[in-house]
Amino acid sequence: MCGRFVSTEKNEKIQKLFSSSKILNYSDPSYNIAPSSQVNTIYKDKNQLYIDKLFWSFSFFSKQNNITQFVINARIETIISKHLFKESIIKRKCLVISNGYFEWKNTNNNKQPYFISIPKNELMFFGGIWRQEIKNNNKANVVCIITKEANENLSKIHSRMPLIMSHNEGLDFLHDDENSFLENNTSIIEDDIDYYPVSKIVNNPKNDNENCIKEINL
Repeated sequence: MCGRFVSTEKNEKIQKLFSSSKILNYSDPSYNIAPSSQVNTIYKDKNQLYIDKLFWSFSFFSKQNNITQFVINARIETIISKHLFKESIIKRKCLVISNGYFEWKNTNNNKQPYFISIPKNELMFFGGIWRQEIKNNNKANVVCIITKEANENLSKIHSRMPLIMSHNEGLDFLHDDENSFLENNTSIIEDDIDYYPVSKIVNNPKNDNENCIKEINL
């Protein structure tokens, strides 16, 4: 899964890479982005690309629990069959802007966080879906990150990983009306990904600084 990530890229670089896009809003750099935060996203709407900050999570009403629940990830294996995601994956793909993410390795009930990135914190994009919801009586765009089975290298840390893409792969994804990514989703940049252990200060989203991504010795 993907439950915490880093986004420090300046909006000027994103605008150059996606020159045909319109920028609406852009969040400040963050080293510890948690669910429900607003995250920098590139999405297509009526054949126009937008750069905007979207709330990270889809909401739905659980009849079983009689409460509103939230989902931050969508599994690629079932995304086309789940009612919550189906319309969005067909009509509303997006890219979440990232410079790496965190995952926790569970060993003997000890969860050790690792920072996973392309050294040194190079730009990457997470494939996602978006839609519009009502939040606090106002319309708001929300995003959900797509995950897949972890590759051989990252499976040493966790069984899942976000759908990672380069800039060019991201552009193809945004315009992939046939959803070919469901069958072909191994990025050319996956071989460049590395990871290292970091401090457990990242467990608290209030800790948001470069110390979150500093390597530690175990």
